Amino acid sequence: MNSRPEEADRSPVVTVWLDPVCPYSWNTARWLRDAASAMNFDIDWQLASLAILNEGRELPPPQQARMADSRRIGRLMAAVAREKGAAGLATAYFAFGHRYFDQSPGVVDDDLIRDVLNSVDAKDTTERAMTDGSLDELLQQSHAAGQNALGETGGSPIVSIDGHAFFGPVLTSLPTPGDSTALFHAIATLGATAPFTQLQRPRPAHV
Repeated sequence: MNSRPEEADRSPVVTVWLDPVCPYSWNTARWLRDAASAMNFDIDWQLASLAILNEGRELPPPQQARMADSRRIGRLMAAVAREKGAAGLATAYFAFGHRYFDQSPGVVDDDLIRDVLNSVDAKDTTERAMTDGSLDELLQQSHAAGQNALGETGGSPIVSIDGHAFFGPVLTSLPTPGDSTALFHAIATLGATAPFTQLQRPRPAHV
């Protein structure tokens, strides 16, 4: 990535807004975590909500079920973020994602919720957060911040690098370690290029 000399050693400022139940966000989150580890930068983890994004829309039953999970887990993660901050949210999110995507795809049960809360040693947050409508305001605020950063309506994830926000990247699988930093540099370069607006290619047929 072309940088001025004074920028070469500066850590990028990175924020990601994601919905915990979005499978593509799971890939993006793991990629960002790998890139951050390799490049030594921090990530500000924030919540997006597909349930909020899709309010009022007619959806097929499988997506309706996903939106129900989005609402319930969004509330739980909002409560964790309120108690433990962005770092606690990240820990809870990765504990959730490991179970929800990798071990028991799409299943939200008592064991999963217990694992999530134990991962952050939660004291004030319990499973009751999932049905606590008062948490919707926190979720809405975080979701709106991501939409405002993007400047238009967008799904999950939204990533901002040094103030340049975009929807995506949408990843169908986790990049190899060698590709993680190269992808980050490429996206950062595109994001910082003012005339650039969009780049898209078809997904593989098997995805």
